[in-house]
Amino acid sequence: MKAVAYRMRRVLRAQWRATVFLALTVTVVSGVVLTFATGAHRTSSAPDRYTASRGGELDGEIQQDSGRPRTSEIASLPGVVSVEAASFVFGGVDLPGASEAQDSYVFAGSYRAFAGRLVEGRDPVRTGEFVATRSFADAWGMPVGTTFEILTLTQEQADRAGYDAFANEGPQGLNLEAVLVGIFEGPGEINDPTPLALLPASLLDDGDVGIAATVMSLRLRPGTDLARFRAELDSLPGGDTFSLEPSRLISSEVRTAVDAQALGLWLLAAVGGVAAVAVLGQVVTRSVRLAPDERSRLAAIGFTKGQLLVESIGRAAVPIVIGTALGAAVAVGASVIFPTGFVRRIEPHPGLWVDPTVVAMTAAGLLAALMAWTSAALVVLRPARGERPSALVESVAARSGSATLSTGFRFAFTPAGRDRGSLRAAATGMLVTSALLVGAVVFGSSLGRLLNDGKRYGYNFDLMFGSGGDVVPDELRSSLEADPDVAAVLLYAVGQARVGAVSIQLAGMDPVKGDLPPTILSGRLPATENEIALGRLIARKLGTRVGADLTVEGPSSSQQFRVTGLAVVPAVEGLDGMGQDGIVTIGGMRRLDPEATPSVAAVGLRKGAPRGAADRLGGGQYTLPAVLENLAHVRAVPFLLALLVGALAVLTVVHVMITAVRNRRRDLAVLRSLGADGRWITRAVHWQATTFALLPLAIGAPVGIIVGRLVFETFARSIGAVPGASFPFVQLVVVLTGLVVLANAAAAVPARRARHLAPALLLNPE
Repeated sequence: MKAVAYRMRRVLRAQWRATVFLALTVTVVSGVVLTFATGAHRTSSAPDRYTASRGGELDGEIQQDSGRPRTSEIASLPGVVSVEAASFVFGGVDLPGASEAQDSYVFAGSYRAFAGRLVEGRDPVRTGEFVATRSFADAWGMPVGTTFEILTLTQEQADRAGYDAFANEGPQGLNLEAVLVGIFEGPGEINDPTPLALLPASLLDDGDVGIAATVMSLRLRPGTDLARFRAELDSLPGGDTFSLEPSRLISSEVRTAVDAQALGLWLLAAVGGVAAVAVLGQVVTRSVRLAPDERSRLAAIGFTKGQLLVESIGRAAVPIVIGTALGAAVAVGASVIFPTGFVRRIEPHPGLWVDPTVVAMTAAGLLAALMAWTSAALVVLRPARGERPSALVESVAARSGSATLSTGFRFAFTPAGRDRGSLRAAATGMLVTSALLVGAVVFGSSLGRLLNDGKRYGYNFDLMFGSGGDVVPDELRSSLEADPDVAAVLLYAVGQARVGAVSIQLAGMDPVKGDLPPTILSGRLPATENEIALGRLIARKLGTRVGADLTVEGPSSSQQFRVTGLAVVPAVEGLDGMGQDGIVTIGGMRRLDPEATPSVAAVGLRKGAPRGAADRLGGGQYTLPAVLENLAHVRAVPFLLALLVGALAVLTVVHVMITAVRNRRRDLAVLRSLGADGRWITRAVHWQATTFALLPLAIGAPVGIIVGRLVFETFARSIGAVPGASFPFVQLVVVLTGLVVLANAAAAVPARRARHLAPALLLNPE
């Protein structure tokens, strides 16, 4: 083994530039993969780390619906450790000289009631100071230190007219100037980004201020659970009017959204890792594998096959180990990027973040995979030998009609005598990366269309009125029915029922004008009062199917329904929508609850309606179902994956072209001797790059399209949406054309080198 070690040292010293290049290549690629992996872990752990930084989970939340906050009384109860309160104030914020007012909520109390944390400035210490959410500062475009005007209604105005009093009477409560002294952030902003201004609780003692409700966050003493505290709360005068609910610093909805983003990053890391191992393993193998003539010479002086294999593996280990270690350092340095987007609001320690266990485990896993792939390739795949083109390659080349094209095609798919790598492995790697690239683009495009096309998740109307629990007024119904720009009106009554132990929300349809049915996936919509259509997921949960009978228990009675179809349920009036919930007729709804009345009006405009019709009619904006809100946070992940895989494909082409020109020195010299000038050689090399990239693309692209569509359709069915995938023709043409262009750009340097070398210099190493 001393001979092997001696030769390794000599070869590494002689080829130090190639070793450095390989190490840097491994560093960049592994750094990207490890960055995504550590970023995914940091993202997924953010809710728990935020909770720990705030002293642990909350124990409960109290809602006081009216009156001055009774915080001190609740804090004095024996089971309470601490209580933080914030009261919703009937108030508004104005900025003297501003051209336009901004909508915002006004509270009095502590931002800790919202599980918030101060990220800029300081706490307010008097009534003339306040803190606000980041969205407040961004909406106004004003920094900490700006003076605003706070306008409030009196309690009598608030009780009598609510916010309408601002327009009809003007604010007659406490009005004052207040300075923005701090910015706070909290998980509540993720669910509701409406700007929020929060003044000290002393505001309520300085004048007549209208209050709507007070929210209090509780921490209880050990041994006191919510049931025991409920008894303590009821002991207060009027204590039974308080609502008490379990509470978490980070709600389940926010945690689901965070998990969706973390899953996207883990997917990037996993798929990128697989592609990186395949590409890097091929690049390293082609660099360290011994050429056939070199193996023959070493065997002649006594080297065994085992010694030659150990030497190759040892030389491969040097750039892999160094590159992976440096890649881990890159991942640590890039940790400042994460978490991104909305999750950054709940990151307790922004900046550099190191989890040694995660970094070490992911780096060790990538290192082991790279070494295993490289070792297996060195053992299984034999070095290429100079061969004549295969019959298929020769047949295609002979029919090309261009000498440079036929030469480039032969170079691309015929091993050179000095080639250390497996041409089949390189072409297979290009095919796989092409399929992954195209599949990621198809999935990303299909996801974007799902998020942008409301009909695919139940939003098949243009406007929505209501959504607040109140009955749709007869005047609104009549005006919509008579409006010439309105083609269809469908009213919905929303209620809750049970099927066995499973709770289910129902939407009762009441057609008023035209045809505006919810999207149906299979079967048909209910037409009579004893029929029901279900979301795909709730049907699966109930174990039922189209044509089956279902016993539904409502507030007043239990009724039998026939399942007529699977539908995409619109997320109106608090319904989860899409794959959840069910649809019945208004008659079917009243079988379960005789007092059910429509509270939402869905409106479809006629074709050709003027652009101002929607603004003239008014109405509310539709919001995405919760599952799609979470997906919207990770819609860029498929395209990031495509970018990563595309970069690895370009890396494969670059390495193949550089080594191919070096290994074909003899062929190039012969061509030059036969009269081929520099331009002819350049065209042949570029045709080699083009055909090497284009042929795997031609096979991999259809595979990627099929797989991408199948994966997306399966995914869409799993969330209850319309499953149709898109065919992003323009995007695919741009991506595939870009790969071919990049392949030719990669060939420019070796082509230039081959063009400028004389035959004697090309043959000199021979």
